[in-house]
Amino acid sequence: MRDEGQDDGTPRLAREVADTAQRVVTGGIFYLLGWVVVSVSAGLPSKHPGTTALVALAFMALALMRIWPRPPAAGATRRRLQAWLDREWGVVLATAALWGAVLAWALVDPHFAPGRSAALLCTIAFATAFAHNYCLRRERALLGVALIYLPAPFLLPYTDEGLAVSVTVGAYSVYLAIVLLRSYREYQQQLDLYDALRHQRDQYERLSRIDPLTGLANRRFFGGALEHLVGESRRHGWPLSMLVMDLDHFKRVNDELGHDAGDACLARFADRMREVFTAPGAHLARLGGEEFGVLLPGLDAGAGAAMAEAMRASLVRDPLQLREGPLPLTVSIGVAGFDPGDGQDGSELYRAADRAMYRAKGDGRNRVRVDGA
Repeated sequence: MRDEGQDDGTPRLAREVADTAQRVVTGGIFYLLGWVVVSVSAGLPSKHPGTTALVALAFMALALMRIWPRPPAAGATRRRLQAWLDREWGVVLATAALWGAVLAWALVDPHFAPGRSAALLCTIAFATAFAHNYCLRRERALLGVALIYLPAPFLLPYTDEGLAVSVTVGAYSVYLAIVLLRSYREYQQQLDLYDALRHQRDQYERLSRIDPLTGLANRRFFGGALEHLVGESRRHGWPLSMLVMDLDHFKRVNDELGHDAGDACLARFADRMREVFTAPGAHLARLGGEEFGVLLPGLDAGAGAAMAEAMRASLVRDPLQLREGPLPLTVSIGVAGFDPGDGQDGSELYRAADRAMYRAKGDGRNRVRVDGA
């Protein structure tokens, strides 16, 4: 069995992509509505019909780009997730920049005066929503708020809106920065909690199929793998062999050296199994106590028996090393092969290998026996 892969942060990024996709859906249409309100208030459709329509089309196109293409499906690579996220942020920031340009136009053009108050109110609303909803990436969020809002405090002093409005708008920019940074910290805490829960779930899932002492599959997971491989063998006609191994006189190890030494013995035996059974797709498991199982897809009973003999001989030639010294331990192994054409199922293959293992015990231990041979 392969070790669990290292977490490269892809699940966390996938969560951020899902959150971003949820937050960007409705935002774009409000910029378009804001432009309609501001332009109509200023009488722009009659004064600059072409420009008014062009800006509206730009906001509409950016709103549509927020919802298409949809985020990558579950299981997408980190590269695809990051590419989609970068594209989405590009659309969001382009929308912010376009609104910032609209606000600057409203503040510097005297003909825009009737719609200036509406433009300021929309700007405050958009910047506040941006600080709350797009806090997922701190630097990008700060840039977006700046693109939307900063034309106001910089250009208001050159209008006839009055000093009080200019000071109030300038002070509100500080509030926006505080809100954004706080929202960013809260979102990172949510991601940290998500990571912790996911790691806990993965750990529980792994414990449900892994024997904690040896790191091999447990009996339950081994049974599922057995049924799966039997089905694959039946469908494709592939050979499959199974080994059941039982350590000889293991009780003596516990009685003479103690249970800690017995546990160490089982762990070292599992390590030896990993060294010997290197065939592609091999499934190794601790079935219980001092009994172990091996599934060898692609190998018939003869090839399985050869690998079983290699395992048996390795213990004789190179005893397991414990803290107390080398341990002369032997193993009895039963081997059975699966015939896709005889209607056999996984439980029958298991019983056949187990039966062969008891034959090896009865014939004097420290040997390999093949069912039916």
